[in-house]
Amino acid sequence: MAIASFQAGESLSAGDAVYVASDNLLYKASGLNTTQASVAGLAIDSGSAGDLIRINADSLYDGLSGLTPGELQFLSITTSGAVVDYPTWASEFSSFAADAYLTKIGRATTSTDLEVNISTPTLVVYTP
Repeated sequence: MAIASFQAGESLSAGDAVYVASDNLLYKASGLNTTQASVAGLAIDSGSAGDLIRINADSLYDGLSGLTPGELQFLSITTSGAVVDYPTWASEFSSFAADAYLTKIGRATTSTDLEVNISTPTLVVYTP
């Protein structure tokens, strides 16, 4: 189990997917570009900019809601920090109408638990 701590660069909530920016601070991740889509983990703690936040990088995370056991979960394109199922990601991609990154966060084991297993972001090219 990899738990790491970083200083927050913005307000974060427990459960947010986060990335480490070039300033070495944590920010909410999104599928907009390769840097923001490079998820470091899920925030364990909530806090404000400057607070120390623990992240879960590769083990069972409990505390989410509305998950369907067995479904893969991905980083949202349009809602920073959000974890969504594939149909939601595909809908966001369709309405976003531009290239975006697909980052797998993990697989739901229960309606509230996610087995964190983060993938490298994959560029998905939008073709109208």
